[in-house]
Amino acid sequence: MNDVLQLIFSRRSIRQYQPRPVPRELLIDLLRAAMAAPSAVDKQPWEFVVVTRP
Repeated sequence: MNDVLQLIFSRRSIRQYQPRPVPRELLIDLLRAAMAAPSAVDKQPWEFVVVTRP
């Protein structure tokens, strides 16, 4: 099984989170990856909201 399928089939839901913050560098990397996702007719209609405090 290739790596992508393995990730898809092994995913799980997380309902309790650790109280430590996500490092800013990781947030930036994740946002860059999300912005690289394809969109219909290359419209790129997404918006992202990053919440860093409860």
